[in-house]
Amino acid sequence: MNISALEPSVRKREYDSCSERMRDSVVYHYLFEGRSHRWLDEYVISEDPDVSRGYIAMGILHHLGLVNDHKGIFIGLEIMESITLFEESTASDFKEIKMALLRYYRDQHVNDRYESFVLSIDSPKIIKRVGNSQFTDGVRIEKRYHSILNPPGSKYFVKRGAARKIKVLFNNKIFDAEYRYEGQKNKEIELQSIRFRRELKNEFQKVFPDVRGEFSIEYGGDLNHFVFTPIFADKEYVDEGENDFAEGQIAYRNHKIRERNPKVVEKAKARFKQNHDGSIYCEVCGFDFSKVYGELGEGYIEGHHVIPVSELKEGDKTKVEDIAMLCANCHRMIHRNSGLSLEELSDMVELTV
Repeated sequence: MNISALEPSVRKREYDSCSERMRDSVVYHYLFEGRSHRWLDEYVISEDPDVSRGYIAMGILHHLGLVNDHKGIFIGLEIMESITLFEESTASDFKEIKMALLRYYRDQHVNDRYESFVLSIDSPKIIKRVGNSQFTDGVRIEKRYHSILNPPGSKYFVKRGAARKIKVLFNNKIFDAEYRYEGQKNKEIELQSIRFRRELKNEFQKVFPDVRGEFSIEYGGDLNHFVFTPIFADKEYVDEGENDFAEGQIAYRNHKIRERNPKVVEKAKARFKQNHDGSIYCEVCGFDFSKVYGELGEGYIEGHHVIPVSELKEGDKTKVEDIAMLCANCHRMIHRNSGLSLEELSDMVELTV
């Protein structure tokens, strides 16, 4: 491949007005996607292209020496392949361009690791029923969430008829997708959706082969990283975990689940011991691990959240008094039928004794 020589401009007003990350993104989308100056102003720099007319992105590119001959030259290639081509070329010193692409590569690589999918405390939890649309297209986003997931005036906002690229963590795998503002001609119709690519559609079919169940939608470190969590009828038990504790850390098992804050359980255990002369036992069946297992069972019990996760509202926090002490058997039984109260389960145990 013959790469044209750079034609750098001394003008740097537009270059200096943008952050390094923004400039690197302009370079990438120009070289690897062949985007126009107006597109770059709108979707990378978040300026109204009818006002800026693409001059900001053009100023950045021209200061670096990138002109029309360079537009889209690396379409279909990987970043590291382009670095090799730059190094082999003697047309110009491409050091600044190579550094911009390396920074962009590192930034994208880091942002697409699992750490980027740690749930934001500001994210709503949207529950959706599984349907055939997940196998053929994607998922519709209700209007009340539009301003949250596609906030006007932000760098994430996409206009009617446009879309932004996003990543979706589902079943402990990361997939490409896009957040789209559908372009209906009738301006009274407001439709926004997350569109799936083939890989994500196929994964939904593997996880939900019977086309039934639910899944939740939340976002992670930013609005380009979404987390889809399968919700099954028979949920796997997770040991749940001051009086108020923020929750929502993410743990990874066979699929992603929400991990409870363990401090609230420890404090509930301490309070129970204080109120029961130092003893700790199951509140349903009375089982005391220390009496059966001796020193090994000393102080052991499981903490059960009396208020189910499905009943918690956004922003709710767990209190110590919301935790009940249960043995492993009773804990499993009450999760097997989430509609049971402690008293109802206790009555069942008494009937069989």
